[in-house]
Amino acid sequence: MRAILLAAAPAGLFLASLATAAFAAGEKDAFLYMTGEQAFATVTKVDPAGNATSNPIINHDDFQEIVVQRTVSGRVETHDYYSDYMMVVDGTGTIAIGGTVNGNKKNPNGQPGEWLGTSSTGKVYDLKPGVLVVIPKGVPHWMRLPRNGKLRYITFKRRG
Repeated sequence: MRAILLAAAPAGLFLASLATAAFAAGEKDAFLYMTGEQAFATVTKVDPAGNATSNPIINHDDFQEIVVQRTVSGRVETHDYYSDYMMVVDGTGTIAIGGTVNGNKKNPNGQPGEWLGTSSTGKVYDLKPGVLVVIPKGVPHWMRLPRNGKLRYITFKRRG
């Protein structure tokens, strides 16, 4: 427990600095208070197509806060415009970062500059509660879950 708290503390400070940047930029809707239960209640339904269920909590000009519940492994993703800052809250899995992407196609979700591939190489890291992952724009990433696994995390997408 102490190790998780020690790992989460620097990540929490980092993520708080993103919110502070919103205040400095004059964002009118930068403050929001939600419990974890309230945030993840917005993503409790499983997508019948097997995709991750996500809900943007707030959209700003330069960043978004999103809660995500994943019940299946994802495809390789690459973003042209946004870097991802992900904090794992619950569950386990792995993420491959970097490498090459095969079969890259525009993401059907309609988000500009988002691409999906079919396979990738890259370095594999464990995902568990308290882990912070920073993925710069343009870097392929791919999440894998154990059979019948579930992973819940908060993602901050920062433009630029």
